[in-house]
Amino acid sequence: MSSPWLLHNGVPVATHVILSHDEQLERLRQSCPSAVERAVVAGDPCLDRLQASLLLRESHRQALGVRPAQRLIVLSSTWGDKSLFGRDPDLPLKLAEQLPLDSYRLAMALHPNIAQGHSSWQVENWLDDCRKAGVHVLPTEDLWQSALVAADLTIGDHGSVTFYSACLGTPLLLAEAPEDAVDPDSPIARLLRRAPRLGADPLTSIEQAIADHDPLRYAGITELATSLPGKSADALRALLYQGLNLTPRPATFPTLPLPTRPAVTPAALSVRIDTGQTPAAVTRYPATPRPRWDDAQLVVHADGADAGLLGLADVVIGAGRTDPLHWAGVMLRALPGCQWVATPSNGPSWLAASANGLVVELTADGVPDAFVSLLAASDAEPPAELRLDVAGHVYTAKIRTIRSAGP
Repeated sequence: MSSPWLLHNGVPVATHVILSHDEQLERLRQSCPSAVERAVVAGDPCLDRLQASLLLRESHRQALGVRPAQRLIVLSSTWGDKSLFGRDPDLPLKLAEQLPLDSYRLAMALHPNIAQGHSSWQVENWLDDCRKAGVHVLPTEDLWQSALVAADLTIGDHGSVTFYSACLGTPLLLAEAPEDAVDPDSPIARLLRRAPRLGADPLTSIEQAIADHDPLRYAGITELATSLPGKSADALRALLYQGLNLTPRPATFPTLPLPTRPAVTPAALSVRIDTGQTPAAVTRYPATPRPRWDDAQLVVHADGADAGLLGLADVVIGAGRTDPLHWAGVMLRALPGCQWVATPSNGPSWLAASANGLVVELTADGVPDAFVSLLAASDAEPPAELRLDVAGHVYTAKIRTIRSAGP
């Protein structure tokens, strides 16, 4: 076995071959013995930065739009026909259809080579339904790092992102595990042999993996990621400054920047309100061609709404208007089958209006659109305060009646 990409006319090309762990020296010796004398073990800067950023995990979670009651599931795919996306490109959408929206958020991280091979346009087209279902397809390739810091579980394949997730002690499920695609002696190959698979019932697999998780489960494997944990910055700077004949200064990595893109909201929701318990409880799924319940409310967001669903909507949610009251009246006249419309108005407040003439100002400490569904589930004029159980977390909303319902 040889590594011709390291050599030119039998001579090593690089002045230094950077390795992250001592165990790689033996594999380099087997594959390209003449390059061993150029090898330098300098740790893993990416892993060091990920681990340093764990101190800001909650900041990354909130920047990604994850609420306290939610679990963030990160789907990671490397490139190639044996990858997660190569084998099952519909997996993100299938998961979105099967995981309760208020209990789980989904983020999708794709290797940039996928877009390089198929074009960005094609990948965007393939993932359009995922976005409509609320999957946060990470818009830039470096955001996978923030997502891993924030994740409650990773679903991956044989790519490096999967291995980094295990290094962070995050629960892990494998959607694909092609051992023949990696060096059988590598740490990632060992992880593929150990980690559990995503089962036919994704919700059960995810809940079981989180419940049974031991952060040290893969310690014997992940310790092979770096021989210099937390020290790669100093090692790399010393090597570079040595080549420049300069004296290095102490080096550190900044923590990862927080994401600035807003969280993705499904374009339409299938909603069920259980008023038989106190407080009332809401369960929501993305509305897809396969409806979850026959008796569910259909809640449609007006921004980018599907025209067919808009005409069937029970509730329509706006994105904020200069004249919310006028907008509400026009929408209710344009959509005679719609029972309620609502939109952000001033500051944290929303304006909500019903087809029978009731208009209220709603100020919630979270999930205001879910409170609109609660209003739509009752014919009575609402009290001054409403409470709602969303995935086990209770939220409160203040209601101020602006106009009572007509006769």
